[in-house]
Amino acid sequence: MDTREWLKRLFKSHREIKQDLGVRRFQISHFSGLGDNEVITALTFSSPDGEYVQNSNITDKSGRIAIMYKTFADSENMELLREMVRQYEKQKRELDAFERCIKLLEPRLSEVITDMVINRMPWDELQSKYQVSRATLKRYRKKAVDDICKMFEFEKVALNWP
Repeated sequence: MDTREWLKRLFKSHREIKQDLGVRRFQISHFSGLGDNEVITALTFSSPDGEYVQNSNITDKSGRIAIMYKTFADSENMELLREMVRQYEKQKRELDAFERCIKLLEPRLSEVITDMVINRMPWDELQSKYQVSRATLKRYRKKAVDDICKMFEFEKVALNWP
């Protein structure tokens, strides 16, 4: 997705993305890891790493299984949590940059776009508040997308974003 399309999606779904960030933050703070059944299911379908033939008379299967279970559960939980945090941070960084770019627009344009995107003000209210036509609001939105797109292109290079 190119920057312009991505920005248009942010314009349309800013509130939903913000809510999703809240949900992700809650999930990370209340992360409990995989349940016993999920770990057992995953272990059931994995292949053994150790020897297939027991060389001694003493079996330590229970101990090995317990250690394998604990090691597997810990590594899977850390991987899940790491991925959740990575996605949260990426989305948060993008949203923060988007909101910062809105604030960096020309003062009048910034005010209109803030009301339009962040405050989700209906277009009729925007028209009456700013005493402008619907066509002017469309021009403001297009100009904001163009300006923010330029800012993001610069920021992508400066921050080495993909």
